[in-house]
Amino acid sequence: MTLRLAVPIRLDAIAEAQSAIEAWVEAEGLPPAIGYRASLVAEELLANLVMHGRFAGEAPPARLALDRTTDGARLVLEDAAEPFDPREAPAAPVPTLDDDRVGGMGLALVRTMAAGLAYGAAAEGWNRTTVTLSPG
Repeated sequence: MTLRLAVPIRLDAIAEAQSAIEAWVEAEGLPPAIGYRASLVAEELLANLVMHGRFAGEAPPARLALDRTTDGARLVLEDAAEPFDPREAPAAPVPTLDDDRVGGMGLALVRTMAAGLAYGAAAEGWNRTTVTLSPG
């Protein structure tokens, strides 16, 4: 069974999506590590859309799908923002103890959590980011 969500492009919608992801992972009997990774990756990708996505007009909800793979799960996020390939974003500088900036590490975290990361075009001119997740 595949989880399918329409997630409004608002910060307050992210927690609801995370709850749905965690419930789906548990119902599917997947390892808790998959739930943790899927929830965190979804949070980072959705937050980036909210804070940095550029849309022509009002932003339609992002389409999020999560399904089982043989050794974990695959999260697919489709959005109508201007194209942005998360694989090509420059790495954020490594923070130091004296660094007081907030943010900037989200895509690095996604890359770390992902067993695989793909990006391409979806139907209707939308973007599709696919993240493969494994428990280890």
